[in-house]
Amino acid sequence: MMTTALVILAFGLAVLFAIIVRGWCEDVARALMDAPDAATGTSATVAHIVPARDAEDTIVPLLQDLYEQGRPGHPPSVIVVDDGSSDGTADKVRAMIPRWSGLRLLPCDGQGKKAAITTGVNATDAGWIVLTDADARCGPDRTRLLLACAERTRADMVLLPVATDGQGVLGAIQSNEQAALMMCAMATTLQGRPLLANGANMAFRREAFLELGGYNGDRFASGDDVFLVQRMMRAGKRIAALPHPDAVVRTQAEPTFSGAVQQRLRWAGKMRGVSWSAKLLPAFFLLYPWGLLALTVGINWPALVGHQLLMHALLLAGAWALWLAPVPALVHHGKRILGLPYSTWSAGLAWLAFTIYAPLIAVASLVVRPVWKGRRV
Repeated sequence: MMTTALVILAFGLAVLFAIIVRGWCEDVARALMDAPDAATGTSATVAHIVPARDAEDTIVPLLQDLYEQGRPGHPPSVIVVDDGSSDGTADKVRAMIPRWSGLRLLPCDGQGKKAAITTGVNATDAGWIVLTDADARCGPDRTRLLLACAERTRADMVLLPVATDGQGVLGAIQSNEQAALMMCAMATTLQGRPLLANGANMAFRREAFLELGGYNGDRFASGDDVFLVQRMMRAGKRIAALPHPDAVVRTQAEPTFSGAVQQRLRWAGKMRGVSWSAKLLPAFFLLYPWGLLALTVGINWPALVGHQLLMHALLLAGAWALWLAPVPALVHHGKRILGLPYSTWSAGLAWLAFTIYAPLIAVASLVVRPVWKGRRV
């Protein structure tokens, strides 16, 4: 009797999971159709802040992208905050300043990305702050679409999509993972309960940031994105999402296995500062397939006969199918927005890989402090 109850519960949870993921796909698709093409007469001012550390190989292409986001004759305001670089990052930026009146280079007032962001915010009086990682690329219409979204939604913060471009098996896993995470971030924000964010591509009203006290009292080195979203939510600020192909920022996948693990340890480490209520859904995603596997293997199948055997087998087969199928579909929707090729086999294998390594990363992040560009996070 207990086994039957557990099988029915497992099937019910799988149905719930499939409904949630399908709802995410539908909400993002609806938001994409409703997204405005241009701001109508907005007078909002924008400052782009780029926290940079040892980014000499990527900073110039990004700055060229950001320059294209200005209006003809009005180059955009961009503040590069040098967070203790030991390479030629600062020299690359200085070389561009004479030809770009709106470009500034500032030393970081403190250490770390949060300090760099705060330094940039304090150095401008622009109405909107747009954050972009120093190793990213973006298209010319991102700022225009951002202002249109902010104007339509009256938002205090806008979360924007991030794509990961990668080669080979490791790159494909990271690309598929990022597409799914992007869809999760966009959908939960559209539903009014933002679960994730990506600091490589997000924007907020400067006034709202200052009202919250910025990152004051934040004891975590990472989490410049998720923790700021949480503070905005607690303060009753409006958070919007813009799942639009022309608002995408592109980053490169980690080329090595160790680099990918270190990156995910940094990401998972943020969850130590997330409320328990916000951890419930991620915990369900991570633990459900392992519970389903334990249930499937643990059943005494030879003791089941007749319709009882058939019922248990069908319910568990349905649970596995309902768990496996929705996420590749989610990745498919995400990759269409991100402009990336899609493969059902690749997405399915990436989902299986994520199921194996994500719980291990989550546990390891409780004790391991990864190193990023010479600093222990």
